[in-house]
This record gives sequence, C-alpha cells and structure tokens, in this order.
Amino acid sequence: MSTRTIAGLLRRRAESMSGDVAIRFKEDPGFEAWTWLRFWEEAVRVAAGLREAGLRPGDRVLVLVPEVKAAVTTLFGIWSLGAVPIPIGLPFRLTDIEGFLEQLRKTADKLSARALVTSRALAAFAGAPGAVRVLCAEELSMAPHGFSPDPDAAPGPALIQLTSGSTGHPRGVVLGHERLMLHMACMSEALPSHAESVAVSWLPLHHDMGLIGGLLFPFYNGFVANMLAPQDFRARPLAWLEAMSSLRATICAAPPSAYALILRLARRAAEAGLDLRAWECAMIGAEPISPGLLQRFAQAFRPVGFRAEAFFPVYGLAEATVAVTFPKLLAPSRFAVVDRETLERTGRAVPTEPGPHALELTCVGRSIPQTDVRITGDEGEVLPERQVGEIEVRAPTLMHEYLDDPTATAGVFRDGYLRTGDLGYLDAGELFVTGRKKDLIIKGGHNLLPSVIEEIVSEVEDVRSGCVVAVGARAEADETELVYVIAETKLDRGAHDALGERVRAALLVRGIGVDRVMFLAPGTLPKTTSGKLRRRAVAEALAQGRSLESA
Repeated sequence: MSTRTIAGLLRRRAESMSGDVAIRFKEDPGFEAWTWLRFWEEAVRVAAGLREAGLRPGDRVLVLVPEVKAAVTTLFGIWSLGAVPIPIGLPFRLTDIEGFLEQLRKTADKLSARALVTSRALAAFAGAPGAVRVLCAEELSMAPHGFSPDPDAAPGPALIQLTSGSTGHPRGVVLGHERLMLHMACMSEALPSHAESVAVSWLPLHHDMGLIGGLLFPFYNGFVANMLAPQDFRARPLAWLEAMSSLRATICAAPPSAYALILRLARRAAEAGLDLRAWECAMIGAEPISPGLLQRFAQAFRPVGFRAEAFFPVYGLAEATVAVTFPKLLAPSRFAVVDRETLERTGRAVPTEPGPHALELTCVGRSIPQTDVRITGDEGEVLPERQVGEIEVRAPTLMHEYLDDPTATAGVFRDGYLRTGDLGYLDAGELFVTGRKKDLIIKGGHNLLPSVIEEIVSEVEDVRSGCVVAVGARAEADETELVYVIAETKLDRGAHDALGERVRAALLVRGIGVDRVMFLAPGTLPKTTSGKLRRRAVAEALAQGRSLESA
C-alpha cells in the first residue's frame, strides 16, 4: 500500500508496526515513549478537535506551539485532517507578548490562515477575538466519535514554511505532499539509516532543519526520534549531550552556534562520564561552518568518544525543501585553504598555505540524488570550477512557489534553477559556500565576507563568541562601503576602547581593516526566531541612524 503524505505514512505504520516505538518526548526524569499506534491515535484526536473547531482539509493553520510534544501532535493532527500547517516561532527575545500576538493575527490574515493554534499560556494574552480564531493546542484533543480521516486525500500543499526573519512581512515557501515525500527519499538515499539508528533533536520545529531534519527524517526512515524542546537546550545545553550519551544516539543536527556553545562544556561532559561513541552523524549547517570549530570540537570531545569523521557538514535552504548537498557518512571532513585577497578581488579560489592571509572553508558535500547544483555569474553564465558565484539548484523537490507572490516566485527561478542568493564554488563536484550575496561588503574593490570577519572577532578575548555582526554601510562621498563590526561584550563601557584596539589588531594581522568597531551589551543584537543574527537589520539601523538596541 503506497502513501503520498507524511500523515498517510503514519497511518500505515500504525497498522503494520503498531507496537513498535516511534517517538519519545523528554519528560523529567526521562523520556515518554509513543508507539506508532499511539502516535496515530493522538494525531487523529487532534484532527477531530480541529474539525470540531470548523477546520477542513486544505485550510491553512498558523502553528505557534513552543512545547515540543504539543507541537508534534498539533502538526500531525493538521496533516491527518488534510489541512496545511504554517509553523512559526517565538522571537528570540520577546518583551511585548500582546504586541507580538497582535502582529501575529495580522500575519495570519495575510496568509489567509483560518486559525492560529498556540499554547494555553500564550493564548491568554491574545486579547479579544479577531478575524482569525485562536485555538489552544492543549484543548484540541478529543474523541473522534467515528471520525476517520484519510490523510492521503489531503488536497495540499503539505506545508508552508516561513523564511527566516519577520512575521510582519512573511514570505511563505509552499511545499507539496509528493515533493516532500520525494525529498525525504532523496535525503535517505544520501544518508542511509540502519537498525541501530537513533535520533536526538532539540531544534525548533518551525525551522526547516528542526522540522524536516530533526523530526521527519527519522520518522520517514522508521527509527526513533527522541525530542527535546528548544527550551531544554537553552536552559541547560549539556542536556543535549546527556541524551546523546544515554540513548546511544547516532544522529543529531544543529547549527554551528550550538556546537560552539557546547564546546565550553567539554570538561563537564568528561567529568559526567558521557559516552558519544555511537554518534556517527553530527549534522551541522544553517550557518557558516568554520573548519576551526569542527577541529576544536573534535579534539575537545575525543576523551568522551566523539569521532572527528562524525561531522556531517551540509548545505540547504527552505526553498529547496531543506537539503541540497550532503557529504559521505563517516568520511573525514574536507577543508580548503585559499588565498583570501585573490578570492576577494577576483572570486577565484586559489589554494595556498595556511597563514594570516589565507581563508579556510569547509566542504558541504555534493548534490543529493535528483538534485543539480551550478554556479553562475552576474549575467547568469555558468562559471567554471573554483570560481565563486551564485549557487543555483535544480530538483523535482523544490518549492512550488512563494505563497501568493508570483513576482517573487518568478524572480527566484532562472531556466528551471532556483537562485539561492548564496555564494560559493564547486571543486571536483563538491560545494564550498562562501557567504550570502546580499551580505557581501564591497570596499576598495574587495568583496569582504562578513563571516570571515565575524569569526576572527569572535576569537578575541572578552568578545561573546558567535555574537558578532560585520556589515557594510554605503559612504557616498568615497563611492565605497564603510565596514562596521558590532560585537557583544560583558565589559563595562570604559573598557570598550581597549577592546576595540584588540579587535582591530586581530583583524589587521590578517590584512583586514575596518572603519568602525562598536560594542553592545549581551543579548542586544537582533536575531531571527531560530537564533540567527540578522545582519540586514543591523545594516538598516546603521543606515537610518537608529539605535541598534531597537534593530
């Protein structure tokens, strides 16, 4: 019996593997396990509750549920009904709950969502009823009373993913059921699972890496996903590695910033007797991947059994469903050392020896099955290997469109290829990503890569690692851009000048000069709901003379 939807696959597993464990949720002091049958029954109960609330197949539903178990059952309940979830996350720093929820109502209206499903705690701040109905996730589950949904009859689409950034001006990536299922098959061919596969994830489910990589990839392949909430990781990061150790987990995905944070806890992991020998796929992506981070992490966690070859650097984006390139499982990570000045001036990746004027890059593998990657120049011409240009992707699993935005959709496709807006080059068919096209700083004929500057500054003592933004601001008189570095520090204002000199010195020794160095208190730099620093928001604030605290 074939199936065309994620929820249809859940129903089939409930019929054929009813007693096997499908998923576990972190509950102090351990994990609550659900069988495939329990999983399906919980999804049907939520589907019944949604139907009772007036929702029907094809309806769009905005989902803002921070609690992981409630989020999973809400998503699968929506899919079981045949409706379309639009997952969304809380702002990284939420100071005005009422204002945020009011904005969310407007977002739901713009997206033509029939309802907003959120937690009871957040719904209490929702205020008077509006055009969009607010439903509490904890109150949706109800006895189906003979209601028997057919998820494979869902009209589609399967999912609308909001791109990183604002809820005020959302851009929805529309993904179809068949394309999502095919994408899962292609990912699984490139990263095969086995009888001992066990997943752990704490990533937010509104983000493509968390939803598809953390939840749906193990689900599709039939091995257990052990789900922690993002709050579990934020409150106590070591809980991630404790779960990897106790469950003998083999696969987990996280952004580089999470690996950098947990790196500081290596000694505590050893003292706690953690065992990471089973970890064979430490997927890392969604942000620039520093070779130095991978090397430091592997060395720090070698005493607890972590293998350097377990690192699995990847590249992808929501418009491509999630994955574009994968390396080979348990193959040593490939790094490139290129001349930075040549790369900045000509876009050519010329190998060189390590040194202050070299740039080290991490290979993110080659295209997954049924996906083609090419590198193009400003006029759309295909560039040769080792020449930096825009990364373009062609696959039968790309998004259908940007929701209700034909102009933006037409602008992002060229000759059947998706224009990613990312820069990189191919070498022997493998991809190296160098940055975002819109984030490039152009100064004196050089194309400066913000990620390079940010990584150098992050290593300066008293700068908060991973809390650095480098942006360019146009200087009309000089027909070039001024380079700004904005970093968070715990130091008092009186110590900022001295810290600025140390930052400049660290950059100059590598031949990089900047025009302005500024410092902010911890937690000030603007971030997306998934925790990525928002360079564009910082650049816009600088250009408009606004305080960065309000960016």
